[in-house]
Amino acid sequence: MAKPTRLSLVYAVWCPHCDPVSTERAPLLAKRLGVALRMLDIDSPATAKEADRIVEAQGLWDDDYVIPQLFLEWDDGRVDAILVAERGSPTAVTRAMWERLLADPGRLLAAGRP
Repeated sequence: MAKPTRLSLVYAVWCPHCDPVSTERAPLLAKRLGVALRMLDIDSPATAKEADRIVEAQGLWDDDYVIPQLFLEWDDGRVDAILVAERGSPTAVTRAMWERLLADPGRLLAAGRP
């Protein structure tokens, strides 16, 4: 059975769906899943390329991709996009997505079973 290894949050500090909605909730989910959290700020020179890479490979990609996007990485190499904000939606929609994830993180772990 595959095990989760890391949660990666692609975000920007200027985005209200990201900060504080996602930046406050991602650490809680990582803790509940027992994994490390990697924060990938799309505007930071240190993390922007990796943010673009993971979104292009595993997320909802276009030149002006939507944020936040959240990925669960597994020890078998798989990467699952587990939260992708809806473009133009109110922050309440993103908040509700987070609340569903936080209410039942075991559902995510069940995805690792063969």
